[in-house]
This record gives sequence, C-alpha cells and structure tokens, in this order.
Amino acid sequence: MKILVLLLITSIAFAQSRQERATTAADAFLNLNFYYKGRGMSVSPDLIKLYDSLNKMGLSTGELGPLYQRWGMVVQKSGNVRGLFSEPYEGMQVGVLGCVACHGGKAAGQYIVGLGNKNIDVGQIGSDAVLAMKMWGALPHRNPKFKELHERALSFTKGLSDPKITNHTQGLVPTSFIRSWFYKVKGEPIPQDFLKGLVKVPHLWGYGEKKKSGLTWGGEGNGDLGGWIPAIELSAGQSVENVREYFGEKVKHTEEIFESFLPPKYPFAVDATKAANGEKIFVKSCQGCHGTYNRDFEGLPIYDSPKLVPLRVVKTDSDRLDAMNDDLIQHIDTNPLNEYIQVWKHAEPGYVAPKLWGIWARFPYLHNMSVPTVYDLLSDPATRPKQFSMKNAGERDRFDEVRLGLTIIKKDSWKRRLYDTTRKGSSNQGHYFESFKTFTHENKLELIEYLKTL
Repeated sequence: MKILVLLLITSIAFAQSRQERATTAADAFLNLNFYYKGRGMSVSPDLIKLYDSLNKMGLSTGELGPLYQRWGMVVQKSGNVRGLFSEPYEGMQVGVLGCVACHGGKAAGQYIVGLGNKNIDVGQIGSDAVLAMKMWGALPHRNPKFKELHERALSFTKGLSDPKITNHTQGLVPTSFIRSWFYKVKGEPIPQDFLKGLVKVPHLWGYGEKKKSGLTWGGEGNGDLGGWIPAIELSAGQSVENVREYFGEKVKHTEEIFESFLPPKYPFAVDATKAANGEKIFVKSCQGCHGTYNRDFEGLPIYDSPKLVPLRVVKTDSDRLDAMNDDLIQHIDTNPLNEYIQVWKHAEPGYVAPKLWGIWARFPYLHNMSVPTVYDLLSDPATRPKQFSMKNAGERDRFDEVRLGLTIIKKDSWKRRLYDTTRKGSSNQGHYFESFKTFTHENKLELIEYLKTL
C-alpha cells in the first residue's frame, strides 16, 4: 500500500513539475532570439529607436492597429510587440525578430506561446522594412560598424520580400527562404523552378516526440540533430562559424524549452455526451493516422511520435513535398554544417499526420492552412470554402465554436489577408477518406466535440 501511495505522490509531483516547466518555458521563449555577433534576423542599427520613442510618447500602434493588420505582429496593450527586441551591439541598438514573432499567436482571443501566428506576414514585413531601411541608410551615421550591419540587415529583408521566395497570404511562411541558403552558401543562384513550399507556422508542443518523425511538415529534417533550429538565422545572415560556436548550449536550451510546452485547454464548454460519441467515431476513422491520446495522473498529455502518411493516401497539396527535390537534397547533404543539418530520405513522400493535442487552436487546417474549420475538413473538398479572409484570425469574434475553426468571411479589401485556394501551393483538396463519406451532420459535430477535449 505504501508503495502505491509513493508512486501516486511521485506521479502527481512529476505532473506538477511539468506544469511549472511549461510556465517557465513560455516565459523563456517570450524573450528568446538568436542574434549573435551582429548577425541574425534584424533591421538596420538604431532604427528600432524610432519605434521605441513613439511607444514612449503613447503613439503605439495598438492591439489591432497597423502592425497587426499589415504585418500580423501581435501587439500587447502596453504597445510592445511580441517578439521584437532591441539588442545592444557595438554602441548601437539593433531591432531583432525573436522566435515568438512567428511561434506565438492568438486563438479565440487568447494569446498562446508556441502556437503558430495566424497573421504573420513575413513578405509584407520584408518589403516595408526594405523601403524604411533604404531611407534610413541614406542618412549620415557616425558609427563605423553601421554600414556592415545595415547591409546585412538589408540583404535579410530583401530575401523576405523576394517575389520568387516569399509568401502571398498572411499566416503562411515560405520554406523556400530557408532552402535558398543551401544555394547561397555555395555562391550558386536559386534555380529558376524554385518552389515556395508554403506552410503555416507549426505549433511547438509535443516537439520532443514530433522531431522523431522529422523536423519538417514532410518529415525530411533529421530530428536526431538540432541543426534545423538555427536554419532561419543562417538564411537571415548568420555565419556558419557563429553557429558552430553557439550551437551546442543555445540549441540544447531551445529544445528543452520546446519540449516543456503544453497544449492550450479548450476555453469554452464541451458537451460530454457528444464528445463520448465523437471519441468512438475518432477511433474508427481517425486513429489510424493520428494515433492515441493518453494522459498522466494529473491529466496532462502523454506525447507520442506522430506518423508519416504517404501523399498517395492523404492526397493534399504536393507543392511543399515537390520542393524537396533531388537537387536540393544533394545541396543539403553537402552543406557546410552537414554535421548538424541533415535530411532523412523516406521510401516515399508524405506528410506527418500531427498529433491533435490543442487542435482547436491550430486552425486553419492542413499544412498549408487551406481549410478554415474542422467541419470543412470532414466534408467533401468540393464544398470547402475557396476563399476566406484571415483578418483578425486569432480574435474571439473570428472563432467558430460549432464548426471549430475560423469563421468564414469571403472577401477582404487587403488581398494579403485573403486566402485563395486556387493559388499554387494553396489547394484545399485531399484529406477526405471513405469513412468521411458516411458522416452525417451530427457525426461531424460529435467528432468535433471530442477534438475539443484534446
């Protein structure tokens, strides 16, 4: 009996420590960036002072102001932008983008650390920053280090805004930006047929198990090594030498943060009877790909590794997978950081079927966010919305509790907020199986109710 009591206490203590670690990890992640020795995702030196001055004067953009509408940056009530930092370097202040700018977002009005930002628009940020920095750089600057950092930051933002590479819709990020580094580092031009490989920003909870299936939507990134974590920084101008220098402890610490995240709990009421019926439907129709969902003694998720599902089975947009061609793989295999950045070659291409913890917050759905609600995902692709606005996608009034996901607004005056499924890489087809054809309206609602519990 004493042994059982001890085991129970130990289990509860472990669960509590997980909760504490999750809180600590979220706080650490809010302040994490990889700027190192004058390199990383940054803008021209001292340009950040202009924003700081406006903010102190009370002229900040506001929670739903221009920075949120145009760039998708999440702004706090204080006027501070999530994931925007002012870092000192060589007597200057450098504006730096941190991890949470993309990997922190809203759902149903709730800010969630580790959730992909539904409205981030890296292409618009890049093009606007290029214009601002050209004007800023034309002014006289006394610091002899200014020009070097300015030119590096300008190269980064030009890359973000390059029409061959960048995104065309808020919430999507181009894997081409990272992939382009493997050519640039060898002094080679980007191929003419370079695909953008657009994806939505992934969530981070369950990372420790997820990486075992690969660190990309297609599962190609070697998850045994942490080298893909600083890949975006390399694309932004970080050096191979610097990555080798700070790689070990910095990336290890970052992985520990990722592995501590917990999914957000559904914030509204759940119909227990419908959820119980929905679980039966899930076991029969969804569990084969998306797996099982167990919890520890405190009710916290026990993560399992997700499964790679062949494209011929899931039949979703192939653009992301087509981008990982033999030429690119050869460049990755011979990149100067190959001891850290490697690919796994699967028997056939496919997408990782993600574990569904916190699925309620991760809309729009599929890897390219082409389906606004779970209800649409369970329905015939011919009936799915062909266009929908991403405006204020994370706010409470854009959350559909019944269909679970994004409310449908078919038009938007700002075209970069309008998701168009006819664009290349944005198809909403696939993920429709034989069992789905038998679902009634009530079956879909029951399954949705169960998914709210994960």
